[in-house]
Amino acid sequence: MQFWELETQGVTPLRLIDTSAGSYGENPPNAGLNDSTGQTNQNQEITYKKISSDGNTFTLTGVGGNLPEGPLTLTTQWQSFKIKSNGTDWYRTA
Repeated sequence: MQFWELETQGVTPLRLIDTSAGSYGENPPNAGLNDSTGQTNQNQEITYKKISSDGNTFTLTGVGGNLPEGPLTLTTQWQSFKIKSNGTDWYRTA
């Protein structure tokens, strides 16, 4: 069942962040139904982990992705956070 869910939903559980080229940010994917594919991100969990040792910052904002607790940032190597969707919003879980 888990394989089926990962395969059909295109789940990307781990995002390795490299800011060696400079600071940057992004938005999480839509927290609910993707109208173009018919797939949902409900219950999806994504881990963001910074792997570069530079002093640049990665920022996750909630525009379009509904991140009420945002923005979330990664500033040091090996720092990480997880977000999980309830089908409407993304919430930080760790």
